[in-house]
Amino acid sequence: MKKIIYSSIVIAAFIIMACKKNNVGGQCEVVAFPQHHGKSIYGATAYVKFGAKDLPANPTTNYDLKIVGEPDEEHIHIKDLRYGHYFIYSVGYDSAIAQAVTGGIALHITWSERKKEVDVNVPVTE
Repeated sequence: MKKIIYSSIVIAAFIIMACKKNNVGGQCEVVAFPQHHGKSIYGATAYVKFGAKDLPANPTTNYDLKIVGEPDEEHIHIKDLRYGHYFIYSVGYDSAIAQAVTGGIALHITWSERKKEVDVNVPVTE
């Protein structure tokens, strides 16, 4: 009887751990490239909403992860994601037009991509 209970607990724990998605703790790294009319935006900030396919109502307050980009880099590293759905919203400054730019894109990390680096262009506009 103890073996059956122990086996059931082990199987349940394995299923719960294996089904985690839409969260951090994985091995996928997303490299987001905010772009305004094809021009890279340096030093942008990314807001990530887990389990989302659409833009959240207020993406700069309703997010699960915030990553501030380096001022001299045109990309943002979003590390340790699991497979699943995410919405990436980016905020930056386009010095060519001297205006703030914002925008986002839905991203689906597949099971086969869960241990890879995924590059994504994030379109932003005034």
